[in-house]
Amino acid sequence: MNPEQLLVSIVLPTYNGSRYLAEAIESCLAQTYGNWELIVVDDCSEDMTQQIISQYVARDPRIRTIRHETNKRLPGALNTGHAAATGSYLMWTSDDNRLRPDAIEEMAAFLEEHPAIGLVYADSIVIDEQGRYLRDYPAQPASKLAYFNAIAACCMYRKRVYETIGGYDADMLLAEDYDYWLRIYRQFEIAPLHKVLYEYRSHGESLTSTTTSAAVRASVERALRRHLPHLHRSSPQDRARGWLVCAGAAARRWAPIPAARACLKALRIAPGFSVGAIAKKLAGVPGQ
Repeated sequence: MNPEQLLVSIVLPTYNGSRYLAEAIESCLAQTYGNWELIVVDDCSEDMTQQIISQYVARDPRIRTIRHETNKRLPGALNTGHAAATGSYLMWTSDDNRLRPDAIEEMAAFLEEHPAIGLVYADSIVIDEQGRYLRDYPAQPASKLAYFNAIAACCMYRKRVYETIGGYDADMLLAEDYDYWLRIYRQFEIAPLHKVLYEYRSHGESLTSTTTSAAVRASVERALRRHLPHLHRSSPQDRARGWLVCAGAAARRWAPIPAARACLKALRIAPGFSVGAIAKKLAGVPGQ
């Protein structure tokens, strides 16, 4: 370990994650950057998760664990891990995904070289249950946060960002990460790092796969309605697209008045773009 390396805290929340948990932890152990701590938060698992964690805690002193006696769900587990973190840089990963070996080194170096940046986020790939490549999952321009989670799954941020923003919002379950990135984006500079540093696993037991699309849309809509009025870093077109996302979500839940109001906000921000997008939607043209 290089003594000049700043400590990086990795939070790994898990709930009944024994199927892939060892792979997630091994990907941390394989990092080319040596000065890290891994905080595994067991959110009251009922499978073999605790036994797997115990084996790794005994194996490497950089790994420690906290167990919830009741299930607090993902935002609660993230908050437990972040509260225990002591690093200068913070990041988190899921129990079914894998960091590329140079992930921490590359993102930490980027933050060192760009002191004005509060958060850096990287490209990923999507893998299947066996770890085989499926498709690219690139980081998108930050402006697009106004209408979807452009940061994707791999990022690192400074401790002062967490100290300023606070914890993850338990009321934003299913969009807790998106809400958090939006909160950061409102106050800090963020930047993409276009290197593939993460492997995001697509499988039938993931939280994304087992959650209804209506529930996810509702959480995303709440996040957007909360933050869109403050996303002055995003382009007018991207903010208008965000309001159209809200309008579509409201229409799907049979709420015509909120849908109409969201459309009007989009029209005020970027009238030409919004008229075109609404016309395409009414005509059934793929896209917005």
